[in-house]
Amino acid sequence: MSFFFVVLNRPARPYLCGKDTRWEALGFMVMYATKLTRRKLVVGLLAVCAMVVGAGCWLLGGEADTASTAAEVSISCKLKTNDDRVAFLRGYGWEVDENPVSEQDVRIPDTFDAAYQSYNELQKTQGLDLTRYQGRKCQLYVYQVRNDPSGETGVTANLVLYRDNLIAADICSEDADGFVRAVTDRSAGDQTQTPSEGE
Repeated sequence: MSFFFVVLNRPARPYLCGKDTRWEALGFMVMYATKLTRRKLVVGLLAVCAMVVGAGCWLLGGEADTASTAAEVSISCKLKTNDDRVAFLRGYGWEVDENPVSEQDVRIPDTFDAAYQSYNELQKTQGLDLTRYQGRKCQLYVYQVRNDPSGETGVTANLVLYRDNLIAADICSEDADGFVRAVTDRSAGDQTQTPSEGE
C-alpha cells in the first residue's frame, strides 16, 4: 500500500517592497511512502544516475557547444515556393531573375568521389552537409545572377532542395576556368574555387 502526502509549511501571502508587490515563496514538502522492492530501488538508482550524468554533460559540454555553434553558420531553411527561393538569394545580396533558368530532378550519389567531397566541404562552410542525402532524389533550381562582384556574365546561383529543405547552395561561373563559391560569399576573385565535374 502506498501513501502520498503534501504538507504546506506556511501559506503564501503577498508583501510590499516599495511599489513592488511580490509573492512569498510557497513552502511545501511532498512525501511519498511505499514498500521498497529491489526493482524500485534499481529504477530509482538508474534515474538518479541518469540525472547526474545529464547535469554533468550539460554543465561541462555547454561551453564547447556554444563555441562551435558560434563558429558555424547555417543557412538551412525551408523554401517552398519560387518567391521563397528568390527572397533567400536576395537576402544574401544576390540579384537574380524572377524565374529559374532551369529546374530539374537530380540524384545525390550513394558514394562521393573527390569532386563531390570537395563540393560537400564547400557546403559545410555554410552549415549544410550532403552526406545525409546520399542516394536521394532532389530538385535543382538554377537562377541567373546579375550582380556578381567578379563582373563576369554567365554566373548562376544553384539551390538543391530535398522536400523543400535547402541542402546545398552555390554560386558558380559557367566558364571552363570559372569558380564555385558559397552563397554566403560575396567576395570576388581571390577566394574562389575552381569548379569540379560532379556539380
